[in-house]
Order: sequence, then structure tokens, then C-alpha cells
Amino acid sequence: MRVTPFTEESKPQSTEEYSVVIDANRSEVVTRQVPLLNLVASASIFSLSFTHFEFAPVELSLFAPVLLIFILGCHTAWWLKSCAAPRTEEAERLAIRRAAQMSGVTAVLSAAWAIALSPTGDAYSQSHVVFFIALAVVGNIPYCTYFPSGGIAIALAINAALAALVAPSGNTVFIAVALNIALVSGVLLHILMGNYRDFTSLVQSQLRTEALGRENHRLANIDSLTDLPNRRSFFSRLSEECGNASLKQARLALGMLDLDGFKAVNDLYGHAIGDSLLAEVGRRLEHTCPGAFLARLGGDEFAIIVTDVQEDELMALGERICEKISARYLIDGIGVQVSVSAGFAIYPDHVSRPDLLFECADYALYEAKTNSTGHPVLFCEMHSFAIQRNARIEQALRDADLRAEIAVAFQPIVDLTTGRAVGFEALGRWESPALGDVSPAQFIPIAEKAGLVSEVTLVLLEKSLCAAGQWPQPFRLSFNLSPKDICSVESVLPIASIVLKSGFDPARIDFEITETAIINDFPQAKQAIEALKTLGCGISIDDFGTGYSTLSQLQTLPISKLKIDRSFVTELQERPTGYKIVKAVLSLAREMGIECIVEGVETEEELRALRKLGCRLVQGFHMSKPLDQEAAQQYAGAILIEPEKLLA
Repeated sequence: MRVTPFTEESKPQSTEEYSVVIDANRSEVVTRQVPLLNLVASASIFSLSFTHFEFAPVELSLFAPVLLIFILGCHTAWWLKSCAAPRTEEAERLAIRRAAQMSGVTAVLSAAWAIALSPTGDAYSQSHVVFFIALAVVGNIPYCTYFPSGGIAIALAINAALAALVAPSGNTVFIAVALNIALVSGVLLHILMGNYRDFTSLVQSQLRTEALGRENHRLANIDSLTDLPNRRSFFSRLSEECGNASLKQARLALGMLDLDGFKAVNDLYGHAIGDSLLAEVGRRLEHTCPGAFLARLGGDEFAIIVTDVQEDELMALGERICEKISARYLIDGIGVQVSVSAGFAIYPDHVSRPDLLFECADYALYEAKTNSTGHPVLFCEMHSFAIQRNARIEQALRDADLRAEIAVAFQPIVDLTTGRAVGFEALGRWESPALGDVSPAQFIPIAEKAGLVSEVTLVLLEKSLCAAGQWPQPFRLSFNLSPKDICSVESVLPIASIVLKSGFDPARIDFEITETAIINDFPQAKQAIEALKTLGCGISIDDFGTGYSTLSQLQTLPISKLKIDRSFVTELQERPTGYKIVKAVLSLAREMGIECIVEGVETEEELRALRKLGCRLVQGFHMSKPLDQEAAQQYAGAILIEPEKLLA
């Protein structure tokens, strides 16, 4: 039995709606059975007419059976035609009622005709009449499986006709046959009524199973928060579209979208507001990109697939998206504002193979978030070179003997009250046999993405502590940790082990972490930082002011230093905004009772402005470039700023 499927929109929600679907399935089953039953009835009528042809008048032996067979033929033709045409739910129910009514009418007419024939024949012919009526009872009982009330009415009517025929005759054989037929039809009615209940239950069960399967499929492919396709559905659609584009050599564009500032909204207003914001972003995207395939990949990341689009059209779409998403939101009476960065790539314009489309769009998004926040970036040839370079760097990192190839440079941290170096920040250097010198700005992010940064960290820390062991007390070591290094308490255990084995006083170590390193999982990062603090190490917030952390988060951490990023220091004396920010951070640090280091000082003018603001600790190229291990040992505690300049 095949159950008529229904769409998600037409899925039954109540018993009444299920009955409609059951009616549709009854109609489908009876579509196959009504013609067969009518054919059997026609054959029976012809047979009875043939056996009475020489006894009965022509009206009963010819005209009446021809009329009955014609009625059955018309009924069959009407039924097949009505079933072939599309019908509404009400039309389905009406067709079922009419089928039952027509079957009842033809059965009663046939029985009446048979009774009229009965007096005209001999004993054998009369037996045939009884057999014909009995056959009519049994032949119409199957309707009970699909039309209980109609089948029962037909069976009762024909049994009554049979009783009316045999009772006056006094023929005990006929009476016994009639009683036997009544008993058999009663039992069959009881059995088939049970079949009807089983049929109904089976249909309902199968419909519910199909509905559950569709719901599971929906949950597996639809993001419950935004009602957009989810990550799984996105990659399935992307694979399909890539295959089509490759076969047809058609243009296919992929966009990757990432919200800027969403984490701050979540932290400030809570996850409920954040979820509502994501749902509203999804609605705005649907309104802005009609006809495009949209998906939420997870978190605050979305994707869009567009076919047959030119570069200028795609960038115009990207600008509209950025504009719409950046507009102010009002959620539960709270005004919220975020922006979005977008990266786009087009096959075959920018990518030779469609399976590389995701990687290229993702890299364009990375460039957008790094250099063009709140605006779309289109993948270009320069990005392709960068991807290839990054791939070579990653492979070289995997093949590298890190202990032999990685070295440490040290940049002095200077006390402006004395002009002397009071500590060094350890900086990684890598000379690859295959690639030569590779900047830490290149290989550190790649190592983080490839999952190799923890190994790099441990090698650098060992070498840094080995060099720092030669410095005079209380000279300090500043060492940078990546987000992976503080993602949990377990992740800092190897770091703590190296510190303890080195013999270097943990109180002379400042571990530097960025604000972005703690925002992904603040509770875990906090536990890891507290574990390092328990060891006796200092904790510095590097690049302060450039991340997305909040002061409420920072005040719960055991911070000992703040490091002001160079972006606030450049041309400090000529930029009133930067001057005020540095002044405010210095004041904040003093109020919190922690030290503040200004990094990236490169000119005498910047140094004078900082000294004027009361800054004590600085580092930058103006004082010294990063030094190798031997030079650092010589400069430990040395005067790097002449006394007369301190007085200027």
C-alpha cells in the first residue's frame, strides 16, 4: 500500500485532518478495486440473464440486464475520470460517498431484478438466483474495508432481499442457504470492520512516521534559530551547485559573512538578545537577497550562494548587505548595532576549480575582517598568491625541526625614570631551510590555524627561559601566549612544567595575552590565567583597546600589566583622540594599581608626549630593535635613553 505523501505545509495536525488524508488513500485504493468489482458484477448479471433467457420475458432477460451493465459501465467510467483529475479534500470525501451510494444502488437494483426473475425459471434457475444474490452480498462486503457504513447498508439490504425471496417459498434448502449467507456476511462484516480499523491505524501510523521523518530531515538541515539552511545543508547545496557550474561552465559566486561586534552584544545583553539579533539578521538577509541561497554556518557566520552574477553586481549586493545589517536593531526595547564583513569569490573568474570556492571566499572574508571591517572584499589574484604562500608555510611548519629552526629575539622594555632596560619581550624568529626567514606575523597565525602553535610556544618558551637565566635579577621576561595556549587549565600545564623545570623565578615572568584570546571562552581562559597567576607569574593584556573584551571581564582577571597598542601611539602628539585614549588608559591603570607599558614607540616626539603624560614603561624601535640572545644579555640593565633626554 502506498500512502499519499503531503508537504510540510499540508502536514496533518489533528484527527480531522488525518481523516482527510485517509480519505485520499481510500480513494486511491478503491480506484483500483471499483472497476474490478463492477466487472465481476456485470459478469454475474450476464450469467443470470443467460440462464433465464428462455424463461423470462425479454424486458427482464435482456433489457433489464443491459441497463444494469450500462449503469455499472457508466459508474466505472465516471469513477476513473474523477480519480484522474486533481481534487480538493471536500471533493475526495464526496467521491467516496458517491462511490458507496452508487454501489448500494446497483446492488439493490440487481437484487430486485434477480427476485423478479425468480418465478420465471425452473428449480436450477431459482438456485442460480439465490446464488446471484448471495454473490452480491459477498461481492459488496469488501466496501466495508474503506466505507464501513456503506458496506453494512448494502449487506443488510441484500440479505433482506434474499430473506424476502426465500421465506415465502418454504424451501428449507433456500432458507438454510439464506441463513448461512447471513451468518457468513455477518462474520465477514465483523472481520472487515476490524480490517478497516487496522487500515485507518496503519495509514495514521505511516503518515506520522513520514511526518516525523520530514521533521527530522528539517531539523538536520534547517537552523532552528533563523530558519535558514544550516551548515550541513549549505555544503550539500554548494557541492550540488559546484557540480552544475562545472558541467555547464556557468558562473557561481559564494559569499561568506561574519558579524563584527556580535560577541560584545552577547556579553553585554545576554544570549537571549544575541539569539534574537541573529534571527533578525537572518530576516534582513532574506529580504536583501531574494533568489539567493542563504545559510547560517554557526555562531555569527552566514553564507550566500548566487548564480549567474557579474563582479559589479556581486559587490553591489555585498554593499547592500553590509548597509542593511549595519542598520540599528531594536530588540526588546534595547537598541543594538553590529556591522558585517563579507568575502566573495566567483567561479570561474577567480577560482579555477569550484571545489576551491569556499576556501577562497573564506580567505576574502579574513581579509575583510582584517583590513576592511564592515565592507565586502572580492577575492583577487593577490589573495590567491597569499593562499599558496600560506600553504607552503604550513607545510614547512609541519616538516620543520622547530628546536633547530626557531630562534628567539628580545626587545627591551625601558623605564623612562632611569632610561634603563628593565625587561625583554621574547619574539619568535623562524628561518626555514626551504623558505628562508619567515616573519612571525605570517607563521604564528598559520600555526594557530593549523593547530601547531602550542608546539611553537613550548619551544620558544624553553629557549626564552634558557636565555633569561643569564640575566641579572630582577630583570623580567615578557612572553606571548596564543588563544590555544590558554583555552583550558590542561593547556597551561606544559607551560607551567617548563617554567618550573627552568629554575627561572616565575615572579619575573609576564605572560602576555590579547583581549581576543579570552573572549571565545572566557570562563575557561580565566581558569587557565588564574593557574598561571597561582604559579607566581604576572599577566599582561597585550594590544589593549583593540579587542572586544569588556571592562567587567577584565576586572575579574588577575592582571598585573596593560600594554597599549601602537595604533594609539602613532603620531600621538598630533592626534588629539589618540592622546586622550592613552591618557585615559594610563589613568585607568594607575587607579587599578597595575603597571602600563606603551609599545611601538618609534619617534622622539612620541616619547616626549608619553613622558609628558606620566608614562613610565615603553618599548619600541626608538629605544632598540629586537636583539639576539648575546646582545640581549649585554643590554640587560643597560641605559638605552641618555639622562639628558629624560630631562628634556
